[in-house]
Amino acid sequence: MNPEVEVEAIAEAITEDNVSRLVDGWDVIIDAMDNLPSRYVLNRCAVEKKMPFFHGAVQGFEGRVMTILPGKTACLRCMYRGPVSQEKFPVVGVAPAVIGSIQATEVIKYLVGIGRLLTNRMLVYNGLTVTFSEFTINRNPDCDHCGSLSG
Repeated sequence: MNPEVEVEAIAEAITEDNVSRLVDGWDVIIDAMDNLPSRYVLNRCAVEKKMPFFHGAVQGFEGRVMTILPGKTACLRCMYRGPVSQEKFPVVGVAPAVIGSIQATEVIKYLVGIGRLLTNRMLVYNGLTVTFSEFTINRNPDCDHCGSLSG
């Protein structure tokens, strides 16, 4: 629709070895991964590079969104502790559209500098009841990803 827009598709899985190269040159990281290990790789990279990280996840009819500002807010690892699930999460319904729209809104608010971001807060969407819930996420000073950053 817009001839000025160029899309560059990258056919690589995100790994510890290539993540830094893949995010170099960008201003933010938007998480739309389908598994927790890849999300952790992105989270750690965002923390190390101090890049804003916009987390979004879906499973079934549920979705979650959180904005992470390294050194200032809780990170993804602060929230999810314990063993890392290796499974890919099944998606049903329009949860990805709802969560992706909220993530896009968060990125726009961040870039423009307006509104209240979902920092230290997890917004959870339940597509079966069409309800939203919000949970406070506290930064873990002992977090193995961001615990050493001062806020």
